[in-house]
Amino acid sequence: MTQTPTSFLFVVNELPVNDNPDWGGIPPRVNENGHWIPPMYRAGFGAQIPGHLFRWRQGNITHVYNGDYQWYNGDWWHNSHDRGHNLLTHYRTTSLFWCNDFTQFLMLESDATTQDMETAAPPDNRWYPLTFHNVNGVSRVVVALDDQYLAGNRAWWIARLGLESYRSLERTRPVEVNGLGGRIATILGLVAFSCRDANDLYTILTSRDWCRGLRDHNRTHHGRRHERGVVVNVYLDPDNPVGSTPATLEHLEWHGDPILR
Repeated sequence: MTQTPTSFLFVVNELPVNDNPDWGGIPPRVNENGHWIPPMYRAGFGAQIPGHLFRWRQGNITHVYNGDYQWYNGDWWHNSHDRGHNLLTHYRTTSLFWCNDFTQFLMLESDATTQDMETAAPPDNRWYPLTFHNVNGVSRVVVALDDQYLAGNRAWWIARLGLESYRSLERTRPVEVNGLGGRIATILGLVAFSCRDANDLYTILTSRDWCRGLRDHNRTHHGRRHERGVVVNVYLDPDNPVGSTPATLEHLEWHGDPILR
């Protein structure tokens, strides 16, 4: 019996900061060390710049460009002959910032522009550092859980994704990380920061082998610029109702093969 492939749709939006009070923004925040950190209020962000819609299917990524999918009024819609025009079903979201070379990545597992974090309920009331759930040499990225460091100190994607500071504390010998899994939206955000801009990301993701394209990408041509943010939205794939459900994607995140290995 052939197993139904797992798939999902996703989009990476740029999230500019609005720190100019004359334009309705919020003055910049800094941490206890004087380094910039992302806003806590919606007014601290500009309008998101929508990216391309992509489909991930069993590890392969393609650009979704047919007329059945449309960006309208801040959301992605799907038009089918039997069900009409419907919003795509949301699975997960990650807001991710590269703050600076000191603070590095901070994340939130929701869209930071939809509510004021200062008055939001946990866990949406603060920004979090990257953390990992390490099992059998595989690191699965998640928010506020387990370990601040990867399961090892060696894997081709560590430098590409800007995760050198997250290497295992083992320094006496090389320890291979067997893959990076966990929250899909966060991993795709990290991939976006390995690219200079949306066009660079499009080129990488639509190459014949996107993982090889990312691996061979010039590591100096990354997009980890101070105060840059993205919002990554993951949706169920309406063209794969059996293989794209909350249960199948949850299994992929926590029990399936790593997204990068």
